[in-house]
Amino acid sequence: MVIIALVTASLAAGGVFAIVLSPPPSPCSGVTGATRAFTIIEDLTGYNGSKSHTGSWPVVTVQRCDNVVFVVVNNDTQSHGFAVASYSNVGLELVGGARQTLKFQATRTGQFQIYCTIPCSVHPLMLNGLLSVT
Repeated sequence: MVIIALVTASLAAGGVFAIVLSPPPSPCSGVTGATRAFTIIEDLTGYNGSKSHTGSWPVVTVQRCDNVVFVVVNNDTQSHGFAVASYSNVGLELVGGARQTLKFQATRTGQFQIYCTIPCSVHPLMLNGLLSVT
């Protein structure tokens, strides 16, 4: 009888903890945003020719709850990375000639840095991209 009471109390407590500790629902629950796809070319000119741009480049704008798809193509022989602050901090690692896709839903509004995660010869050219979620 004592064992049954302990098991019942443990299950009840676990249920309470699950409710208290579960993450809040996504602000985009039940919302079907548009799919926005972008291609990022990595090469000796940075991301999409960022070497010849001042300020943030590339600049990508989406709406909150949109599904964002980045197709990243490394046209260089050295490895490069690709990450989006708050959405994919670890990001992608692409060896020379590789192509990868990063997908996420833009659930937070604001401006988020797009950047390379792997130091390379053109690394400074790959640190100033911008994702703007309105």
